[in-house]
Amino acid sequence: MDHEILTNELDEKTKSLIEKVEKMENEINEKDEEIRKLKNELEFLKGVISGKNRKIFGVSSEQVDANQLSLFNEAEKFSDSKVEEPTLEEITYKRAKKSNYTGKKDNLANLERVVIEHKLEGDDLNCKECGEELVEIGVKSKKEIIRYVPAKLIVEEHVIYSYACKSCEKETGESNIISAEAPQTIFYNSMASNELVAHTLVLKYQHAMPLYRQETYFDMMGATLSRQTLCNWTMSAAEALEPIYNHMKKELLNRKYINADETALKVINDNGKDSKSKKYMWLYMSNINSKPVILYDYQSTRSSSCPKNFLGDFKGFLQTDGYNGYNSVSNATRVYCLAHIRRYFHNIIVGLNEEALKSSRGVIGFNYCEQIYKLEKELREAYSSDENYYDIRFKVRAEKLAPLIDNFIDYVEREIKDALPRSPLGKALDYAKSIYQD
Repeated sequence: MDHEILTNELDEKTKSLIEKVEKMENEINEKDEEIRKLKNELEFLKGVISGKNRKIFGVSSEQVDANQLSLFNEAEKFSDSKVEEPTLEEITYKRAKKSNYTGKKDNLANLERVVIEHKLEGDDLNCKECGEELVEIGVKSKKEIIRYVPAKLIVEEHVIYSYACKSCEKETGESNIISAEAPQTIFYNSMASNELVAHTLVLKYQHAMPLYRQETYFDMMGATLSRQTLCNWTMSAAEALEPIYNHMKKELLNRKYINADETALKVINDNGKDSKSKKYMWLYMSNINSKPVILYDYQSTRSSSCPKNFLGDFKGFLQTDGYNGYNSVSNATRVYCLAHIRRYFHNIIVGLNEEALKSSRGVIGFNYCEQIYKLEKELREAYSSDENYYDIRFKVRAEKLAPLIDNFIDYVEREIKDALPRSPLGKALDYAKSIYQD
């Protein structure tokens, strides 16, 4: 009897312990799930803060005028980072101190070079000790100075003379009058020279100097040119250059590959205030390995009709981001751009410190993109000059790149289950998945 009682008590205690263990396991699982959610939320908030910081402290896009014309419409332009000038140490010659900078180096090879020799003359050639004339023994040192020669505007007054044949006039009554030829300008009956129009366009579109600032710029040079005059030149230049633009477009559409992208622009109305509607600059370019063709197309919408109208019946490869509007180019074979996927992951990790990088799941996706780029770079460097380059590239891609992409897809499928959809990581994973599932 005692044995039975003890057995029952043991069973009850065992059952109670099992229940407690199960309860603890459930609590641990709940805590783990809560920790996972908190980690995801923390990563999401870090991404939001990082993104806000980039918007506040990063480079903002340039505003453009709402009345831009078809050909000359502004697009985002990023200048090279500022290069620090190396300090020079003078001994008996100039020697540049070693710099750790690995970016773009100063290059003066394309500048006009004027040699200015500094020699002693007159009494300075006499020795201060004995008074005898000094003899030149060589060059002590050389020093290069970049001198800025200010630009200037001049007025060319072209006087065209006419000539008549008095002999013919006497014999036939006809003077056979002819006149000297005046230089031709891009605009008929305009005071603008071709050089001035080109300079105005370069200032506006290459150096991002709006017309109202050019008005001040030319005024400082002594010429009063209103922004309306400058705007008229810009409009007329667009019309004059349109045949070249159309020829380039025809050449582009005959290529086998086109890369396309679009970016939103903030525009300014006549009243100087921001326009409420977005405008878009569409970019179309060929492969840079052959003679590149790069064209911009300014539109007031992001509609799928824009690439459809521009590319028409293009039948080659069209490389873009994941925007479905490009599906309207129905005859083209769409391929996708890894740079856009990489950008999503880069935005996750760009503001993280070394410790945060170790725990970031976004850095894995970024590293996959980097490995793919590295493999492609190695292929180009090793085989681009080989006549069988494309066959070699196809083989290497099948052997090395395909498994790498498969691993990346596995990573996306694994991580997307736990990532918050609205978090930077969730958006990156969702974008990547939308690309390889298309």
